[in-house]
Amino acid sequence: MASHPSRADYIIIGGGTAGLVVANRLAENPNIEVLVLEAGPDRTSEGRVQDPAAWPTLTGSDVDWQFQTVPQPGLNNRHQDQPAGRVLGGTSSISGLAFVPPSPAGIDAWEALGNPGWNWSNLSLALERSFHTSLPADSALPAHPANGPVAVTYPALSTPGNHPLIDAWNNTLAAQGYPFRDTFLPTPTTTGTRPYTAAITPGGLRSASTHYTTPRPNLHILTNTPVERILFDPSTSPMTATGVLLHNNPDPITATKEVILAAGAFQTPKLLELSGIGSASLLTTHNIPCLIDHPSVGENLQNQLLAILPIPVKASPDTAGLTPGIQALAFVRSGSEADLLSQHGHGIPPPLHTLLSTDTEPTACTFLTTLSPSIALLGLIPSYPLSRGSVHISSPHPDEKPTIDPNFFSHPLDLPLMASHFRNLQSLPSTSPLNEFLIPPPNLPAEALDLAILQEVLKASALATHHACGTAVMAPKEEGGVVDSQLRVYGTANLRVVDASIFPVGAVAYPIATVYGVAERAAELIAGEGERGPVGL
Repeated sequence: MASHPSRADYIIIGGGTAGLVVANRLAENPNIEVLVLEAGPDRTSEGRVQDPAAWPTLTGSDVDWQFQTVPQPGLNNRHQDQPAGRVLGGTSSISGLAFVPPSPAGIDAWEALGNPGWNWSNLSLALERSFHTSLPADSALPAHPANGPVAVTYPALSTPGNHPLIDAWNNTLAAQGYPFRDTFLPTPTTTGTRPYTAAITPGGLRSASTHYTTPRPNLHILTNTPVERILFDPSTSPMTATGVLLHNNPDPITATKEVILAAGAFQTPKLLELSGIGSASLLTTHNIPCLIDHPSVGENLQNQLLAILPIPVKASPDTAGLTPGIQALAFVRSGSEADLLSQHGHGIPPPLHTLLSTDTEPTACTFLTTLSPSIALLGLIPSYPLSRGSVHISSPHPDEKPTIDPNFFSHPLDLPLMASHFRNLQSLPSTSPLNEFLIPPPNLPAEALDLAILQEVLKASALATHHACGTAVMAPKEEGGVVDSQLRVYGTANLRVVDASIFPVGAVAYPIATVYGVAERAAELIAGEGERGPVGL
């Protein structure tokens, strides 16, 4: 059995996207000891992890937790894979690399839902500490002055052979009222087209949270070290987290300041429940002593769905130089929001209702991808689904995977709204000037575009994204919150959650940038309290 430190000031469970950010920032103070415990291996230098094009091969591999949902009634009882990184760097080491800032209005909704200080003004400053951008050669795009560790580039725009198709996409959407947005961070108006940006270095390698791992004598990172549960002193009020117990290791590790959970939207609630924080009835079922009755732990699971439309590309000099990958993005509305809200809007929290009803706020992200110079994909991701699911332990044994139920399409607004967007997506290949590059499908009978039929198509074909969040949600306790606005688990003095589990509302599209922003903000909050000394010891 490998040796490990017997104590640290801060113990961080999970060396993924959020965990490495928080660890590195806290360790900038040379007077504290930070310990990161990562269940998976370090594959930072492995070719398939470094190669952005190889990311699909990582799903289902040994660096993926290989989670799967229960059958989804809203998806014709289909299971869905839910990849999550079981490797140093977490999901930032196995994901598709899109790095897209969140919507300002979407983040302001976090504060409106009862979380003081969690607004776009604060989060954008934190986000800017995480990345730096590199513009393509001869680009007219405005430079962004951030200088954080994660490299963000413009892969499609870096190849001139992609430009004609990208211009056609932008011009087609502009004619529909969606102008091109050239700034990296969105303005208050998020609708419009924007360049595809990704966490890829100028040299073409993956840029993950492992870029935060500056060697420091007070920062210790242990890989292949799964945590079994968090330890507490139940005699204190609020209850003090005293350390952690590793899997198959009887020697606990003591935390003199805080224990920080950064295990992700599936593993974080699982570890809380295994440690005695969760629904008392669930814990009793699994013979786990309940230390804090928190029925909301593992609830509020949010995830987005994806619809894909394959489209042939016309052979021409303007398409011969196309490279594989995402070419461009657009943030759009369907035109049906007002009608659907009038039918299904009862009971939606006001901040979410505002997001869906505001004309300048998108309700979906659409994108254009090329597989080769002859085949393209049009994609659709609804931005703010209202369906909520859960993730809970399936057993008291830490080796067992949790039960994941996203409950897709359970809210009556989600399916018709996605169908409305899908119908709009199908019209794009026939719309000028994009129709000069794409081969539209044959003329479809009117019934093929009927929304009821499209809903059935989506139930049979929509796929889960890898954007799970919300399972240890930040909210007032009386409204089902698991953590407060300082990210502290209710009922504890020094246990925090810093990953996507805390999202009150999911990101407008790809969430990784939002995770970086949350982690930077979390480190700022924790470091601000770090001089208070040992907690409860």
